[in-house]
Amino acid sequence: MTVEMELVGVRVQMPTNAPILLLRESTGPRRVVPIYIGGPEAHAIDLALQGEPTPRPMTHDLFAEVVDGLGAALDRVVITELRRGTFFAELHIRDAQGGSLVISSRPSDAIALAARTGSPIFAEEDLIEQAGIEEVETDDQGDEEEMVEELRRFLDEVNPEDFLPE
Repeated sequence: MTVEMELVGVRVQMPTNAPILLLRESTGPRRVVPIYIGGPEAHAIDLALQGEPTPRPMTHDLFAEVVDGLGAALDRVVITELRRGTFFAELHIRDAQGGSLVISSRPSDAIALAARTGSPIFAEEDLIEQAGIEEVETDDQGDEEEMVEELRRFLDEVNPEDFLPE
């Protein structure tokens, strides 16, 4: 079963300066899934979130234009699994004739593309169970600050190896 996610954004883990992509369940427990990504990918996602135009199309912009130019559309992105510390994703594309195509992707590329096209993001429930962090709920305006602080505490203590199967 897949769960719809929202892109919270990209953060930098201190003191290593490692970029982390944060996805949060749109409904339900609102668990957050942190995914370590590379610097260029983090920059590409951040540019898309800010709506910053670039002088020339970046790779993700180009791919989105090609898909659109072929009369196809990115229906959704699915983060599928976490295997030996590596996340996997799929692009679900609908072609011009109404057929569908599933393409394997790195999560960072899939999310960068979804951010440019406005396509929904999903994650497999098993993956959220494995890698998700419970979000702390409060009733005041400090919800986001509280979540960021909780994630900061988590990220200060976590290592990529923590996601390896035992």
